[in-house]
Amino acid sequence: MTRVLVPIAEGSEELEAVTMIDLFRRAEFDVTVAGLAAGPVRASRDTVLVPDAHLEELADQSFDLIALPGGLPGAKRLGDSELLAGLLRRQYDEGRWIAAICAAPQVLARHGLLTGRKATSFPGALDDFDGIERIDEPVVVDGHILTSRGPGTAMDFALELIERCAGREVRDRVEQGLQRPAAHRRR
Repeated sequence: MTRVLVPIAEGSEELEAVTMIDLFRRAEFDVTVAGLAAGPVRASRDTVLVPDAHLEELADQSFDLIALPGGLPGAKRLGDSELLAGLLRRQYDEGRWIAAICAAPQVLARHGLLTGRKATSFPGALDDFDGIERIDEPVVVDGHILTSRGPGTAMDFALELIERCAGREVRDRVEQGLQRPAAHRRR
């Protein structure tokens, strides 16, 4: 079973977080939502999310995928976490999937994980970082790193990750259950 970590912080974008969590669980992934602090998290639009765990409890665990939601100031708070930086570095070094959407590609860039790579983000989110080839596409994959633009691309982001981690058949099953119009489905 695919193990997924979705870290969240005060100010994370709830549409992105909940979309990926929901779709990953529809794909029957083992999803752990982890807060940077213990207790409920108030997201960017005042939705209260209740994490499964505190990130500190997961420091020695391995995941097939770490997926970061964007939102401000949530992405900045994720980027400030030394514990998360260490988990991302280990994930990167071991060639396992890392994904970030909206402002969260800043977290990867800040820790040098996007240097020399193609990436996308919310417009302007990567402007302060050099050495990244910015691609104006909804979802960009470079090696084992997947980035996406923002709330409007959250479903495409999650579905692409499902396909990369579990295959096209699982993606198709999840997508069919969503009743997505054929025009939106990947061909």
